[in-house]
Amino acid sequence: MIDSYARLSWNPDTLELEKIKTQFADNRETIIRHGGVVGLELSDGLSAWKRNVRRPDFETLMERAFSGVTQGIAIWHTDRLFRQPRDLERLIDLAKSGFLIISSHGTRNLSDPDDRYAMRGEVNAAAKASDDTSRRVLRRIEIYRKQGRRVAGRPGFGFTRKDETWIPGRHQTNKDRPNVSTDLVKRERQALQEAIRDLAKQITDQSKVARKWNEAGLRTTKGLEWTAKSVRKTLSRPGLAGLVEHDGQIVSRIPEDGIVSESDYQLLQAVYDGRRRGATPGRVHLGSGILRCAICGKGLTGKPKGNTYKDGTPRIQYSCNRERRGCGAVYIDGRAVDAQLRLLTVARLSDIEHAAAISTALAEVSERMTEIDREIANIKSVRKALSERVGRREMTPEDFDVSNSFLTADLTPLEAEYERLSSARVEGPGEAIAAEEITRRWDSGNLSEQRALLVKACGLDELRVWPDPQTGTRSFTVDRIKLTDPKTPYGAATKQV
Repeated sequence: MIDSYARLSWNPDTLELEKIKTQFADNRETIIRHGGVVGLELSDGLSAWKRNVRRPDFETLMERAFSGVTQGIAIWHTDRLFRQPRDLERLIDLAKSGFLIISSHGTRNLSDPDDRYAMRGEVNAAAKASDDTSRRVLRRIEIYRKQGRRVAGRPGFGFTRKDETWIPGRHQTNKDRPNVSTDLVKRERQALQEAIRDLAKQITDQSKVARKWNEAGLRTTKGLEWTAKSVRKTLSRPGLAGLVEHDGQIVSRIPEDGIVSESDYQLLQAVYDGRRRGATPGRVHLGSGILRCAICGKGLTGKPKGNTYKDGTPRIQYSCNRERRGCGAVYIDGRAVDAQLRLLTVARLSDIEHAAAISTALAEVSERMTEIDREIANIKSVRKALSERVGRREMTPEDFDVSNSFLTADLTPLEAEYERLSSARVEGPGEAIAAEEITRRWDSGNLSEQRALLVKACGLDELRVWPDPQTGTRSFTVDRIKLTDPKTPYGAATKQV
């Protein structure tokens, strides 16, 4: 058995985060290629080069290795596992049992002296690179401080900053963009202090904080309403306590730049860390994320209502959740909707005309995805070339930021379109399947398999749910669910399922 380990970190080739799920997928292929069995999939969102950090899943990995439960570890690259020599030495003690370190970039057998020598060299090089980075960051911070420049990251909520909601008038440019008002910054700071204090004492929660800020007229730096998720992201920024972080490590402290004390900030992070290990994922419902609000376009969320149907099963409801920036206009009974989605899936996948349309759509989508992929690759290539110019000191970091902002503006919509086409793409042959076979697959499948069939049945269309035209209640009627061309504006009349 071989455990899989991943760590969220920057990919130096793309200047983007290497996703945990991507690393796990590569690790699974590597384990199978070596004839192993996949054990636990463990990950930590913390840096491997911060000396004093405790990585809980890394410790679990070590415990399983030393207890003999596993015979190896699969990683995407050695720097995901080790950046401190002492971590490697802990595993070298297992060398006699032929413990393996396998990755997408090669395999190391710790019982082989040559492999041990190579691994020590790689880890020492990684540790030196981390130390060099830390020195460069600290030196740059000192230079910025002498120049009177802010160094705790891009100014966000609670800090003096440019007004990102400002719309330029005629003959105005981005150079004319004003700062947000001093009064607004003062209100934001007070809101942050109160939120951190109350959340640390656990006398409120993020949803309540989001509602309170929204009711007070406070908005994100982009002018959006707050959600529980965006509140937590904002309150987790080290700059709130005057801390400067680089790749997961606190490299400097500037208390006078902070809004709250470091002790209050760290207390809240401890509360967050305590929740993270014990949190249980919410149940996924059949239509969650697939059904969309016909008014605002947000994905509907399914959740239990706390009571039961007449047969004793828990009552569920799909709704457009305001806490996820939905409009809150749509509520509908979950069980009735799920039954209708089953009928829709069987009807669509057994329909010959629909299957033919899917074949045509597949060709069109594949062509567009290929085109988008080329455009994305070109933008990333330009970005990489710019970053190399910064490294050679042919371009300043400030000039890079300006150029990169234009690239990001082009890249973001392309990635969103690619993601949308990927999620809507219908896999498999474009031919009809007997209704009896679809029914059998549905009834014998688990929730994930049923959702996959539903997505395939929808094809490139969207399932939109409308409010009750008469009462606006949660009651179900068939005409409230409509299959819609995604190009149709939300709120417009659409054809019925």
